[in-house]
Amino acid sequence: MTEQAVAQWITDYGYCGIFFLLVFGIVGLPIPDEWLLVVAGYLAFKEILDLFPTLAIAAIGTAGGLTVSYILGRSSSDYVVRRYGRWLSIDEYKIQRTQQWFENLGRWVLIVGPFVPGVRNLMGYIAGASKLRMRTFARFAYAGALICSATFVTFGSVVRRHVNWN
Repeated sequence: MTEQAVAQWITDYGYCGIFFLLVFGIVGLPIPDEWLLVVAGYLAFKEILDLFPTLAIAAIGTAGGLTVSYILGRSSSDYVVRRYGRWLSIDEYKIQRTQQWFENLGRWVLIVGPFVPGVRNLMGYIAGASKLRMRTFARFAYAGALICSATFVTFGSVVRRHVNWN
């Protein structure tokens, strides 16, 4: 999806467009999530959107996308590992090691991960596949979603005068 299409979705559908584009982008569709949030921040500056609802919808959409990918990872990982694990060199030892890593240190990736393209899309799946508890996932992933969304939307609003958006 191009940047023009993203901007068109936001101007046509407003907050609902932002929400669904974020959810689908995090789950795996080729939607530039970071660009989407920056454009939403710019549109909030231009008063096409309001800033606080934009921040709230951005955080809720990011958290929703992470939750959907967590549920998909939690529900389908056993099947995928049984079916394709030997081809991907995944054995029981590697699964146990990943689960332990996620319980100890990996949850901090849920806060920093939304800032890294690609990691943002995979971290929910991996957290679900490693059977991270939902309570732990929600606490760290939702905090990361809020921080990341607020950062990108605010960035789009602040750099408005330094970038020619035409």
